[in-house]
Amino acid sequence: MKDITEPKTLYHPDGDAYFSQPYIDVEEWRDTPLRHYFVHGGFYGTERDGNEVRFCFYFPEKEHYEERFYQYLSPAPENEHESEHLAGEDDKISFALTHGAYYVVTNQGGFTMGDGERLYKSSANGAEFSRQVARRFYGYDHRPYGYVFGGSGGSFKTSSCMEQTEGVWDGAVPYVIANPMAAPNSFCPRVRVMRVLGEEGLKRLVDSMEPGGSGDIYAGLDEQQRQVLEEATRMGFPKRGWFSWPFMGDGALMVLAPYLYRIYPQYFQDFWEKPGYEGTNPDSTEFCDRIQFTTTVEELLEPPKKEEEEYTSVDNSWLNTLIGNQATPLVRLASMPPEGSCLFHCRLRVLSGAAAGKECSIDKIESNVITISSAFDGSNHGNALEGLTVGDQVMLDNSDYLAMQTLQRHQVPDASYRVYDQFRDSDGNPLYPQLPMLIAPAIAKSGGGSIPSGDIHGKVIALCSLLDESAMAWNGDWYRNAVQQRKGDRTNDWFRLYYNDNCIHDDRAGHLDDPQHQVDYLGILHQALLDVAAWCEKGIPPVPTTHYRFLDGQIEVPAEASERGGLQPVVHALANGAVSVRVKTGAAVTFTSVIEAPPQTGLISAAAWDFEATGDFSRRETLLPVPESKQPEGTLVRTETTHTFTTPGTYFPVIKVQSSRNGRTDDIFVQCKNLARVRVVVEPA
Repeated sequence: MKDITEPKTLYHPDGDAYFSQPYIDVEEWRDTPLRHYFVHGGFYGTERDGNEVRFCFYFPEKEHYEERFYQYLSPAPENEHESEHLAGEDDKISFALTHGAYYVVTNQGGFTMGDGERLYKSSANGAEFSRQVARRFYGYDHRPYGYVFGGSGGSFKTSSCMEQTEGVWDGAVPYVIANPMAAPNSFCPRVRVMRVLGEEGLKRLVDSMEPGGSGDIYAGLDEQQRQVLEEATRMGFPKRGWFSWPFMGDGALMVLAPYLYRIYPQYFQDFWEKPGYEGTNPDSTEFCDRIQFTTTVEELLEPPKKEEEEYTSVDNSWLNTLIGNQATPLVRLASMPPEGSCLFHCRLRVLSGAAAGKECSIDKIESNVITISSAFDGSNHGNALEGLTVGDQVMLDNSDYLAMQTLQRHQVPDASYRVYDQFRDSDGNPLYPQLPMLIAPAIAKSGGGSIPSGDIHGKVIALCSLLDESAMAWNGDWYRNAVQQRKGDRTNDWFRLYYNDNCIHDDRAGHLDDPQHQVDYLGILHQALLDVAAWCEKGIPPVPTTHYRFLDGQIEVPAEASERGGLQPVVHALANGAVSVRVKTGAAVTFTSVIEAPPQTGLISAAAWDFEATGDFSRRETLLPVPESKQPEGTLVRTETTHTFTTPGTYFPVIKVQSSRNGRTDDIFVQCKNLARVRVVVEPA
């Protein structure tokens, strides 16, 4: 296949007058988190919407410097100091300082409306100016290699940096990556499943995918529930990923709704009035769950003062884009809809009085007291309900929230997005009414400065999580195909894609939402950053792309590490020789495991069991050789131990394992992790 990259003008900071006045206002040695030279500054003349482009650089001592930098791009533009509060494995600054690099972070120009290109241009100018400072600080003329990385919405920005510029960064690692149709469509079907199945249905669904479960996610569902779950599954929501339902919420679904309000508000009316939408189907869950409840204001309460809080993970940084409502009062209502009504993220609409016509999204309802949400566009920066008084008539309306939950049906893209085939007829035409434009690509462009196309100008290693609840795993396959369309037979010279099992969307090692079901992928991310550096600097190609297949929205990988590839070790665990057993209290249960590192990725470094969901994985197992193994020593190991349960119940013992290139655990930043679970039903003796 030929390289079909279309000619385009690539951005380079040289000659951009807008960024021609860099300044430094702080330079000093710091001893935390490690000794380094700190530089802070910005660019005069770049202020927009109250935000000036600013940066922080963190330089290691000269004897630890290997002429490279790593630059982080958060999903939402944040304070340039955002990385300084991180600790342990999450500490991006320390990772860079201990691996031969200085660390670069900018505020990406701050949060501004309508100028996506500002994001990658700000990042590029921060990177280029850092090279000038590095040459001065280290005292010799050189060009530091540069590597950019970012996850979730930050993957949009990372892609733009690699596709819209050349010569700034040598390589990149976008992770838990999004594609141009991801937002908000990834959130829509999952929210609908949670609403329609309810708590009991979701619990049965999770249990079906546990060790010893039926494996049938549709068992026990009625036809309507089955159809809703099947649509989400074919859209890519991972079958084993539903364990995250208690904490995943609806992501950024309603944060992104203002794009639709602005571009095509007619959708929210058409949904309830025109054929082809679930809102006009009397048998639909949307029709049945709609609430338009009218009541009056009983009391207005002074809102509590909010503490300033920075959100810096890929799972929550979008919260920084919510602005306002500090002065908007809490509203106590005279009456509430019937118990069990679907009120989450409904809207408050004022029907009478001086504030008539105003409406706001609701953040939460406690008893009959409503807290108004902050807004994406700052529209309620002051009192969003100015003029509202006691006795005014208001309405609680969940119509928009319900309408958003099937938005994916009404913006069907081209055939490269295979999960949308379920919304096309045999001739490839959409089954449902379509919006006059695709909303999702506009969101992608706003979030990164361009629409990802695969036209990369540097080495790229992409990472995706198989149990990602927000950025579906097939997004990685889509981007890999996009790169292949551009690079053809040369794709392997430029690109790798690694899938990580038992990982979800969030990138915090220090905050696992469910430690019994998940491991963090930070060790794999850091190793990928080191590998892309070795690829660019020394010509050492990274291990091949993970072997996988795309099957009706799901990404499936081989069971064995030797066949799967990638960077993550694989572990298989048994209790008394099975994945699910029944035992009596007081009986010793034998737990065994076999752990394998993928070829050329290193050695198994540790393994630990947690038998009774204590969260304590501190007791390391002895790593034993596998008899008659022909694999290199340390790449295939086993463990064996016993545990006695004294209380009846159902337990899911978990073994967590890790590998590293040298088989040691002293470098916390490059431990590649995985887990396995078994079921033990303990009955009275």
